[in-house]
Amino acid sequence: MNSPASVNMLKPMLETATKPIPEELLKQLRGDRDKIAGELPELLERGQRLMEAAAENSLSGHLRRALHRSGQPLKEIAAAVGLDVFVLCDFLEGTRTLRSDVLDRLAQAVGATILVEPTQPQRSEAATKQPDLA
Repeated sequence: MNSPASVNMLKPMLETATKPIPEELLKQLRGDRDKIAGELPELLERGQRLMEAAAENSLSGHLRRALHRSGQPLKEIAAAVGLDVFVLCDFLEGTRTLRSDVLDRLAQAVGATILVEPTQPQRSEAATKQPDLA
């Protein structure tokens, strides 16, 4: 059971919780909600592009994953390599390419090493067929 002292302690909180919200604040909240609803589709698309670009099985895709996993703020990474943060974001979304020297600096900034190994050359079927000698 609640003691009279604990009820008295809660009374100011209950009174605050039941105060009406000023109309000006309600108007601002509604406007913010509408703004968020308008921006949400674009943000979802950007999030999808970020995931797809990071999932690429390419040099850039591996570097994007390393950048994400580093945990460093993008602003700091961009500043460390002399890039505008918006350029870095575009690269992470896959909507912009970067020069190889910039890719090198990005890898160094997050301590990533990228190992590229040669693969066997792919031969076309025509090149592997034996000529008919009959």
